[in-house]
Amino acid sequence: MNPKPRRIAVHVSQSSPQASHTLIPVSQWKSAAIGVTAYVFEESEATLRQCGLIPDWINYPHRPGGGIAVPAHHHFPNYLKLLRLGSGRMRLVIDVRAVLRKDAHFQRFLGGLTNDTNLSLVKGESA
Repeated sequence: MNPKPRRIAVHVSQSSPQASHTLIPVSQWKSAAIGVTAYVFEESEATLRQCGLIPDWINYPHRPGGGIAVPAHHHFPNYLKLLRLGSGRMRLVIDVRAVLRKDAHFQRFLGGLTNDTNLSLVKGESA
């Protein structure tokens, strides 16, 4: 029995502090074979182009059923896969580490959490 995946709002920011977009994963995917946990998004091509998750040098597939997979390498150290759906929308499967690095809200939360000296793990107390 597979439980239904939780929907997590992901706030993705581009280099401009005012440019941000909220993407909602439709599911998540985990591969023990390649050691990747990924979010799956289904959005319009325009939304994905604006979100800042996909490098500019990646070509978007044009025909329905077409896709591209980008393995991790020095230009983009995270797994990414783009598919054009029959409806014309795009399915993006992307390593969660790439999403979390672009998530400004999460980075602020994590920074505040690790700077809070009242927390036991930050103080160095044993758990």
